[in-house]
Amino acid sequence: MEHTPFMKIKDAARVTGLSQYYLRNGCKDGSVPHVKSGTVYLVNVPRLLEKLDALEQGGKENV
Repeated sequence: MEHTPFMKIKDAARVTGLSQYYLRNGCKDGSVPHVKSGTVYLVNVPRLLEKLDALEQGGKENV
């Protein structure tokens, strides 16, 4: 699969190592960067990784 910025939850979980449960709940509560196409959540993986990196380094969550 090509590396695209937006991935379905299943693919994003495989690439990032995060659980599908975590990603799905994060999409629902807005803590995971995503767009919704119909009923499908598409996770913005590069933005998610930047956000997690900033949190790990003690930065603010407004990435």
